[in-house]
Amino acid sequence: MTALPEVTGVGRTDVEVTVVIRVSAPGTRVVDTAGRLAAALRSALDLRDADVVVDLRDADVVVDLPAPRTEPVLRILVDSRRVLHRGVPVQLTRLEFDLLHHLCTHPHRVHRRASLMSTVWGTRTVVDTRTVDVHVRRIRHKLGDAASIITTVRGVGYRLDHAGEVVVERDAPAS
Repeated sequence: MTALPEVTGVGRTDVEVTVVIRVSAPGTRVVDTAGRLAAALRSALDLRDADVVVDLRDADVVVDLPAPRTEPVLRILVDSRRVLHRGVPVQLTRLEFDLLHHLCTHPHRVHRRASLMSTVWGTRTVVDTRTVDVHVRRIRHKLGDAASIITTVRGVGYRLDHAGEVVVERDAPAS
């Protein structure tokens, strides 16, 4: 971050100072960061009665360096049918894996219980959709703090949220 002051209006009782601050951050964080910087500037300079304006009209996001790569919360390795929670293997049954994989490959949409029974279990007739509830409850228990990625939509089914925390990938080929 660099600040370059430009003083205008010299010789008057009111002095206007323009401070240009370059902020590089992911999209929506720029606006939040600029607001916090304006509040900090107002506080640090004891400018309670002064106007501190944050002008984002010409703002753009500049990425100088690639973001550091971090391990996803949940990694699903399709070929070996493994699930890793923060790098630690999670033991799932065949149907638990299939259900989680289906939700993760179709995020942000509501999956009805009957549809999940048909797609994941392969049944055409639905005997009891509570089977889905039991499997989701077991998956959530096994995922621990990552359980919040699966959201219950009351009276309808389930939805996978926070898809950015999940990576579904084919296993790396053996060397």
